[in-house]
Amino acid sequence: MFSLRNLTRRASGMVKRSLPIKRKTCVATFMVINRRAHETTEKEKDELEDEEYDELSSRFLGIAPGGHGALVLQPYIKWGANKKRNTTPELQLEEAVTLLKTLQNWRVVDKMCVSLMNLKKKELLGKGNLESLKIKVRSNPEITAVFISTNLLQQVQIQELRHILGVPVYDRYSIVVQIFRAHAKSQEAKLQVAIAEIPYMWMKLNVVKETREEHVGTFESHRKLLQVRETKLKNALLKLKAQRHLLRSKRLQNKIPTIAVVGYTNAGKTSLIKALTGDSSLHPRNYLFATLDVTIHQGTLPSRLKVLFVDTIGFIQDVPATLIEPFVATLEDAMNADIILNVHDASHPDRQAQMDHMQATLKGLIKDQVVINVANKIDRISEDIPRLNMLGVSATKLIGIDGLRDELDKSILGATGRTIVRIRVQSGSRASAWLYKETTVTNVEADPENAQYLFMDVITTELQLKMFRVFLKKYE
Repeated sequence: MFSLRNLTRRASGMVKRSLPIKRKTCVATFMVINRRAHETTEKEKDELEDEEYDELSSRFLGIAPGGHGALVLQPYIKWGANKKRNTTPELQLEEAVTLLKTLQNWRVVDKMCVSLMNLKKKELLGKGNLESLKIKVRSNPEITAVFISTNLLQQVQIQELRHILGVPVYDRYSIVVQIFRAHAKSQEAKLQVAIAEIPYMWMKLNVVKETREEHVGTFESHRKLLQVRETKLKNALLKLKAQRHLLRSKRLQNKIPTIAVVGYTNAGKTSLIKALTGDSSLHPRNYLFATLDVTIHQGTLPSRLKVLFVDTIGFIQDVPATLIEPFVATLEDAMNADIILNVHDASHPDRQAQMDHMQATLKGLIKDQVVINVANKIDRISEDIPRLNMLGVSATKLIGIDGLRDELDKSILGATGRTIVRIRVQSGSRASAWLYKETTVTNVEADPENAQYLFMDVITTELQLKMFRVFLKKYE
């Protein structure tokens, strides 16, 4: 009754005409499981809430609810092997300023660049620069803190500088942790932020011990407090990893293609996902680290194939690996995706340094997936996009989005082992119903030689074809 006459005829391109797709159950199930992964029990919430720890962390991290008027200092290596050659001190300084402005109630009072031979001196700066900085700080009462834009200062450096300048001193680690704290909304994100600050807390506690700032009994109490909290958080992280493993297993079981959207912070990842999916529930925000959760969003490619877009935390230069490490549990979802969509801000003045950082970061994370590089925000630049050697789009103006969808369509078939196959089946048969349920139907045409039969173009895997053959043998 059923024919396999054209089973091996494979289309070379996308078929434009299509019928509505009925395969929604597995995608919906996956989305529900993803939402549940973000839900947290009351017990887990209690592990994150600890008044005694909050008091200690506020002191160690230098959290100031009322904010600070800060002087931003950008140190840079003037020459030698450690000199950065893909950026400038001025561009680095501007990123540091933007980073600081992300914190509520903080403002930039003054800023300066300082050249150094290295970052290892006890006072960090030479005598001349140190004296100049000291005069700037002490002569301006609006300066209540100094932000030194390097990934992690030695604790002895912070102590020395604070003593000389008379105001709190922050590095990028302490500032980014505070931004993470402010932007973490879900319990999952709060857990990862809580773990990210633990190494910094240990460093601060060791300084307290060495400088004997606390009574021995108080120090021991704080040590036990930190030790207990770290153990609880690590156990909670293991549970999170198990939940994420369940998500990945469910995705593999349902064979839903996934596209991970990664990029430098504020490159426009969420805006791009909104443009690709039409998801009106997404509300992109124009500031650094607006997204701290890995979230899943359903989309449909031109071929009518259902896919999942994975939104991820943004990356940034000059932060310790320990700050990002807790987020690896959720980043693994992205790194196991079928395709990596690497989004760059084409309009950013420090674009090259950001691109280099992303390339180096992804090299250590991805496996052998196809990486599609996208230059976002092209509506803000005048240069020729082909020079960027990537697809140019504007997520907010919807420029180039259709072209990107087409590129994703082509790439996802090869990445997931799918092909477009034309199959001849009887109209209204069990075979046609099976194809609608188990594959993605892109086009249906009546057989011109026999009106009782249809030609169905479907996107399918080799496994699905084998299952279809078994099905036909059963009902022939």
